This record gives sequence, C-alpha cells and structure tokens, in this order.
Amino acid sequence: PVISNAIGANFSWKPSDAVVLNGWFSTTNARLIGQGDGNILTYAMTLGFPDLGKEGNLLGFVFGAQPYLTSFKGGNPQPFKVDVPVHLEAFYRYQFNNNISLTPGLIWLLAPNQDRDNASDVIGVLRTTFVF
Repeated sequence: PVISNAIGANFSWKPSDAVVLNGWFSTTNARLIGQGDGNILTYAMTLGFPDLGKEGNLLGFVFGAQPYLTSFKGGNPQPFKVDVPVHLEAFYRYQFNNNISLTPGLIWLLAPNQDRDNASDVIGVLRTTFVF
C-alpha cells in the first residue's frame, strides 16, 4: 500500500503562430506503508513548430526527465543511484488530410533506470492517427 501527495505545474506559451513552448514539473511524496518515504520528480520542456510545411503539421522536440526517485528514507529499496534519466525526443507529424496523420519520431533515453552505467536506449516510433 502507498499513500502519495503530488503537485505539478505546466505552462504553454505561444510567442508567435510559428512557435510554441511548453513545460511541466511534478513532484510526488510517496509513503510505502511500513517501508519508508520517498520523493519522485519528473519534468520537461517542449518546443513545437506548428504548421511547419503545411497546415496541421508539427515539428516537436522534448527535453526532460522521466519520473525518478530522488530520495528514500526507510527499509527497501536499498541505497540507489540518483542519476537523472534524461529523455530527448524529436518528432514530425505530417497531416495527410483532416482524418489521417503520420508521426515518425526518435527517442533517446540516457541513464535508463536512473543509472548512467546503463547503456543509453534509442527508440524509433511511427504513429498513425485516424480521426473520425
């Protein structure tokens, strides 16, 4: 059983029709009943270029950290590393028409499982969206 208190904030700023900047931050204080207390962080910044190439398209970049445990006081888990698990991402949504888009992307994860001794992961993604 876990009891948690979480707080987060996000923002979106569009300085022009061609650029949008977003971001978020959250922290969670978790109590593993009978085991201890921990804190989890996650945050990111995104940069988007709407309608790049044609209306409906979107070029986007993400830089942030996946949720990771920053501290733990209690029994398990045993001492752990607090390397920040960095998430870098780039994608481009191509809008074929009002109902279909295709979004290829590339994700690079550094320090997976919040341990920089782990090899980085690179993930290719291809998403097709149908809207009806």
